[in-house]
Amino acid sequence: MSDFLLHTNQQQTETSVSNIFLDEYMPAANGAYVKIYLYLLRCIKSGQDMLSISAIADRFEHTENDVHRALVYWEKMQLLRLEYDPHRNLTGICLLEPKHPADSPAAAPCPLDPEPADTVSLAAPAKAEYTADQLAHFQEQKEIHQLLFICEQYLGKTLSPTEISTILYFYESLSFSTDLIEYLIEYCVSKNHKSLRYIESVALAWHQEGYQTVTQAKKGSSVYNKSYFAVLKAFGIKGRNPVEAEITYMNKWLKEWGFSLELITEACSRTMGAIHQPSFAYTDSILKNWHTSKVQSLQDVKALDNQRPKKASTPAPPSTTAPRKSGPPNRFHNFKQRDYDFSKLEEKLINH
Repeated sequence: MSDFLLHTNQQQTETSVSNIFLDEYMPAANGAYVKIYLYLLRCIKSGQDMLSISAIADRFEHTENDVHRALVYWEKMQLLRLEYDPHRNLTGICLLEPKHPADSPAAAPCPLDPEPADTVSLAAPAKAEYTADQLAHFQEQKEIHQLLFICEQYLGKTLSPTEISTILYFYESLSFSTDLIEYLIEYCVSKNHKSLRYIESVALAWHQEGYQTVTQAKKGSSVYNKSYFAVLKAFGIKGRNPVEAEITYMNKWLKEWGFSLELITEACSRTMGAIHQPSFAYTDSILKNWHTSKVQSLQDVKALDNQRPKKASTPAPPSTTAPRKSGPPNRFHNFKQRDYDFSKLEEKLINH
């Protein structure tokens, strides 16, 4: 991966850590994320302004995906700004002045800011609780009234106040357009999912991916649909869509752990070879081990296999006795043998 320029809008020249960072950001952050952020601060102090994802990964013995997730996390926390070229290659990281989260919803501008990317990762906002009067006021708006009517047609039922609140959450808090919400409902119903809980999980995933238009959602959904069906095919599953639990597993493998489809299908193949039936839980255990071992390629898998001690196959010694046949014991085997003293018997016969 190419190098990027590290720069800052902070005024300090020493390697100091803001109390705001220590009090507001560090407690809730992953420990590995904290180390990477502190390392960026240290590099600024030392004048090491040219870095790369691979160099940081090597420094902390992380995968490049781990480093990228840390950078995206701190960008969401508005402690840095990631900069890209038109081809979505990372060209810079701008460290921003830490501010109290409640006081600074927008990050400070930074030189070399790129054009808005097609997709950015965003944190999901909390759900608002609407009163009956607020729900009634929303439904008086022509756009919202039409949206709710369309949703009811897709779902085939009258929406409850709780379900209306969920759709308003998409509109108000996630900033989805009515067109995007309509496509969201259509997309989920086409996959035989009419549960608002399931629809909300898809909406949150789209929000995290930064989808703001129907075109972006269609493009992203197409990519993951192909991946989902490739995994089902590796399990020998055909003729149906993945269910919610299976999608949860696959999203973890693809998004959270960052595995390639090649590695996932290899884990599926090993699952089938071991237990001879599809099992997402069994495959998850394989991939969890690979994730812990920082596996990134099939070559890494082979190297990990070679590290395992090979068990010596010691054949069992052949049996010297014929196996007893099962079944009820016969009278001969139940006969209790008597003990005789043949010398005394012989003496007794002579005397007589």
